[in-house]
Amino acid sequence: MKRISEAVGWGIFLLLAGVFLLLKNLGVFGPWAEAAWAALYAVAGLGFLVWFFMGTENWWRAIPAFTLLGIGGGLFMAWRNPAWVDYGPSLALAGIALGFWAVLIVRREQWWALVPAGALTTVAILLALWGRLALAGRMAVLLVGMGLTWLLLYALRYNQRDTRWASVPAGALLLLGGVTLIGALSMPALVRNWWPIALVVAGLVAVIGGLATRKRAGPAPVLKPDSFENLPPAPGASVTTNLPSVDYKPAASKSAPAADAGEVDIYELIKQQPKDAPPDSK
Repeated sequence: MKRISEAVGWGIFLLLAGVFLLLKNLGVFGPWAEAAWAALYAVAGLGFLVWFFMGTENWWRAIPAFTLLGIGGGLFMAWRNPAWVDYGPSLALAGIALGFWAVLIVRREQWWALVPAGALTTVAILLALWGRLALAGRMAVLLVGMGLTWLLLYALRYNQRDTRWASVPAGALLLLGGVTLIGALSMPALVRNWWPIALVVAGLVAVIGGLATRKRAGPAPVLKPDSFENLPPAPGASVTTNLPSVDYKPAASKSAPAADAGEVDIYELIKQQPKDAPPDSK
């Protein structure tokens, strides 16, 4: 039943899209054609968004929802003001990124969504600022944005071993992006030439902090190989060693002879056993 309802929903969407494109090509909408096209994307995105909030266990619905809303917003901006047409691709990418951010917010176990969310957000910002930045500035925005993405992944999963590697690309990209950004900005010569001192100070602080933490914890005890030979074996660890003796005194039995009676004759014990009564014969 669920698959049938999904198929019906997709069928209705394709039907409306086909009818709309046919009317648009025939010139029925006139100057409102682009606005109607943007509204169609927005309505479809709102439908997915409502579907997403109806059950967040189907987290994938957030991705087409915000993607369609972003495309619709870009088309509406281009129709409203032709000067904003360059921001359409940026807004569409921002919508896709917002879909992945929504997945990460409602389902924290889907931590992988952070990677496309951060990457698409970085590219969206880069496209929006493309005409205002030089080549060095574009590279700085790309490197810093990707570095912040890996840094956020490392921070969210700090105690998880499978993502500790994220600190390596985060540090490398942020360092390279910071150097590129400083070179792209018009800064005083004093700051431009001597700012690496901040890196030296940060490195010294990290090294001293790491050594202090290790010293406070103390070295782990190391056992020499010959020390194992000096340890006494545990009882029963070897078949050649005698186990500690335990005094065991069985409970007295009426038919058993006394312990100090000497040797026991097994045949005498058998004779002392009670005989079964013969069955009654009628």
